[in-house]
Amino acid sequence: MAILGTAHPHLADHLRVLAGHAEVCAVHPGRYPTGTSRRLHELRDVPVVADAALADAEFALVCSTTAEHRELIATAVRAGTPVLVEKPLAATATEAAASAHLVATAGGRVAVAMFLRCAPALRRAGEFLAEGRLGELVAGDAWFTHPGLLDGFFADAGAMWMLEPSWGGGSAFADLGVHLVDLLRWLLPEAPLRVRGALLRPLPAGGPGDAGGTALVEWGTVPVALHAGWTSRSGGVRLRLEGTRGTLRVDGGHLVLAAEEGMLIEAHRPPAAGDATTAFLAGRQRTPEGRRDVERLPGPDDAVECAGVLEAIAEAAV
Repeated sequence: MAILGTAHPHLADHLRVLAGHAEVCAVHPGRYPTGTSRRLHELRDVPVVADAALADAEFALVCSTTAEHRELIATAVRAGTPVLVEKPLAATATEAAASAHLVATAGGRVAVAMFLRCAPALRRAGEFLAEGRLGELVAGDAWFTHPGLLDGFFADAGAMWMLEPSWGGGSAFADLGVHLVDLLRWLLPEAPLRVRGALLRPLPAGGPGDAGGTALVEWGTVPVALHAGWTSRSGGVRLRLEGTRGTLRVDGGHLVLAAEEGMLIEAHRPPAAGDATTAFLAGRQRTPEGRRDVERLPGPDDAVECAGVLEAIAEAAV
């Protein structure tokens, strides 16, 4: 694997999964220099290259700033190299659509690291929905938050770019809410998402973007509140779905299904950013029957749809 860009905070999560499963053959630091020295110590003895050449790479991991995604993805797909790229695919829906078109035109294989659909507890939630265990859905709530802004995470040189629009950052709700939007689209692919309203909090220091907030969406005909932001302690991933036959709650890896037939409680490992790497690597393997055994990750077209919903949420909050 070639690492293209080192600015993204999830690089360490990807490297933990790669250890023992894939060799990192080269690293291209990208154009955001302050995020580089902090993370290159995790890639000791790996050649650092000045450009994004991929001659020896079987696949690529793009962990750059958002602003660099398109050029790095273009380099990879033109070389015929499959790509796992950190979210978001692009800073706007228009830019995401342009990147998706580039990938489709080149016949590239690109997966976007929106990892909630890989989490065991949330996959179980999808199974229960498919089985009709909740009956007709009535309402829902979904949360993805952390206290990064409170803890000074974005004051550190390695993550400051996430507050700078020129590098593709600036919105806490979009940063974490993209996962929730992708989760809803994955759980019920046939249910369209329509934005009905939103309230986003400004960043404490001012400037463009937000610190997080809440959006009300229609998921098919079901009202769902999405909560995302960088100022919640202790944060985490939570999902609550209520139906005419039961209620489902997921808190990290803890799942509770309270249905007509009784209560079911399950404990799973919590969602983790490295789950996307695991799923991507699984897609590179073949079963004895020759079939690819893939937990399907979202692709560029999924990222475009998510970006459109997030832009509608930002517009609703104005």
